[in-house]
Amino acid sequence: MTKTSSLPPMETMSDVRTQVDRIDSELITLIAQRFACMDAAARIKQDRNSVRDEERKAAVLENVKQLASAAGVPVPTMAAIWEMLVETSISYELEQWDQIRDN
Repeated sequence: MTKTSSLPPMETMSDVRTQVDRIDSELITLIAQRFACMDAAARIKQDRNSVRDEERKAAVLENVKQLASAAGVPVPTMAAIWEMLVETSISYELEQWDQIRDN
């Protein structure tokens, strides 16, 4: 795995845990932003059938695999995580799409 220069030196497990907690917080913030994009997509897409776009999903997953490889992190693991993220995002967007149009 490539060394990330933005991390401070970690000499103790407390140091490691502090960084993991910080990173988890940042990841949640980024995922919240991703879901805000799903809110916008649900609002913009006029056809419910367009919410699931298998071609776009394949492109996202391929991009993640390339990013993971370049970052030196396990590609199969990242692909599995993103598969779940994308499917969860699609489900969320469908719920939002329905909710917007039921009001």
